[in-house]
Amino acid sequence: MLSMDNTSGVNAEDGFDLWHLVTCRNFSLSECQAESTQGFRAQISSRVFGSLGLSAASSGGISSIRMTRGRAQIRKDPRDHFMLYLVLSGRVDVEQNDRQASALSGDMFLYDQTMPFSMNFYNNNRSILLNIPRPLLESRLQGASRFTGRRIAGDSELGALSRSVIRQIVDFGVLSRADTEERLVHATMDIISATLDGELGAEARANLEQHRLLPQVQRYMLAHLHEPGLDIEAIARAQNVSPRTLSRIFATEGTTPMRWLWRQRLAASHRLLLDGSVNNVTEAAFSVGFSDVSHFGRAFKREFGRLPQTLRRARIQA
Repeated sequence: MLSMDNTSGVNAEDGFDLWHLVTCRNFSLSECQAESTQGFRAQISSRVFGSLGLSAASSGGISSIRMTRGRAQIRKDPRDHFMLYLVLSGRVDVEQNDRQASALSGDMFLYDQTMPFSMNFYNNNRSILLNIPRPLLESRLQGASRFTGRRIAGDSELGALSRSVIRQIVDFGVLSRADTEERLVHATMDIISATLDGELGAEARANLEQHRLLPQVQRYMLAHLHEPGLDIEAIARAQNVSPRTLSRIFATEGTTPMRWLWRQRLAASHRLLLDGSVNNVTEAAFSVGFSDVSHFGRAFKREFGRLPQTLRRARIQA
């Protein structure tokens, strides 16, 4: 099927550890785990095509493999390139930059070797990997890391085009002229970058805009902590966005708009009580937007482990 050189076969006698060693050599330093390695088999074939590295990989005989690359591995192995992963069979889940994607046969995804990632391989997996030098992609696709950890559907028009081109360059034999290989590499990269931008560009740009919006919204909320009527609808109206958009951008921080607002109100009341800027607990509550002193006291104790009046007395006695 694939005409490759530098083939490394791994079978049950060789063991899972040898396969892991080969992946570290061919791709990047990582950690790998499997529930059981009995019956494991794998093969990796690699070669160079112009500026690209091409690999065909397969694994099977066990239900799943988990591969992770963290900061420690990156420090030891600072290879600086992107990988484009084309699934031929099986399923691969990828997580990078707080994004998760699940790729099936025909699907693709991009990941960055300079950033932590994790992948899970399921079933009998076959795949093609392109090792792409960073300048080769970033010269065509500004902010290429925004496109990592996202699935490119194999049944989309652009996805099918890129898949076909990748399969063809893998099947090429050794070309007699190096400049011809390099011209084909650049043509291939034009198609891949157009696919990434066409399939994922709008989503990536929207996510980037939301990321920029978060600090703006938080500044507004901090400036209006004292307003009891400050709720998600009021905040959304003031920022010209929908409540759903607000919820989505705060979800990237692992919270909700109102939970974040309440914690800021409680933190502000704690500072007021601690530095003596208010005369009593009621003033502290009303100053940061609470309208119910009893509710404020319960929330304060949950957050800080003691009642607000206890903090105030401790400050007076100090």
